[in-house]
Amino acid sequence: MDDGKEAVLSAIRAGLAQALLPEASYEPPGPPPALEAGAAAPTDLESLRRSFVSEAQALSAQVYHPTHRTEAMNILLGIVESCEAHAVLAWDEEHLPLADTWGALAAAGVQVLDTMLPEDAAARDARLAELDRGAVGVTGALAGLADTGSLALPSGPGRGRLASLLPPVHVALLPVTSLYPTMAAFLAAHPGVVRQASNLVFISGPSRTADIEQTVTMGVHGPRELHVVLIPPTDWTDE
Repeated sequence: MDDGKEAVLSAIRAGLAQALLPEASYEPPGPPPALEAGAAAPTDLESLRRSFVSEAQALSAQVYHPTHRTEAMNILLGIVESCEAHAVLAWDEEHLPLADTWGALAAAGVQVLDTMLPEDAAARDARLAELDRGAVGVTGALAGLADTGSLALPSGPGRGRLASLLPPVHVALLPVTSLYPTMAAFLAAHPGVVRQASNLVFISGPSRTADIEQTVTMGVHGPRELHVVLIPPTDWTDE
């Protein structure tokens, strides 16, 4: 056994002696090629919206951009109905950008399940079994990144992670005014977000994985569908 170990280490030493390693540099990396060429990231709201929609759809997300909030609510209820969901997981009402979301779900006969997990092991298992009935997860989103089509979701009281992870279908309600050109722009606008949230994730399309043969499978480690409803500002309403 020792002889075999020494043979492997000797081979590694011999390889390192002949390896060609790149020169180290203390200079920070330059800007991305697109910015070097003078192509500035979009900043006006309509350009950000178009870029976000394009990138998110390229990642297999379904994006809706209603013209008023009643239409946005109808889209949400339509998704829930199409999934034949009688129960959903959702963030607390105060963290959702669409007023009276819980009330509209209740009026449609849809139960919002309690996502708080008890400390007792048996009660915890029972609650998780109950949450398995939730076919749809409804969350808000702190931001959308126009250059990647990604969503920024902070976790914390009233914003449980299970709503975006456990159900097979995730619906994110994203205010169109919360679109940022890049992650750097988002972090600059929210410098304390990492400390303020118990967890911060960036979601780029539905959950997917691929085996060694590059066969993509959706929904293995999370939702198989991602729906993003862009919530218009109140002054865009046509009601």
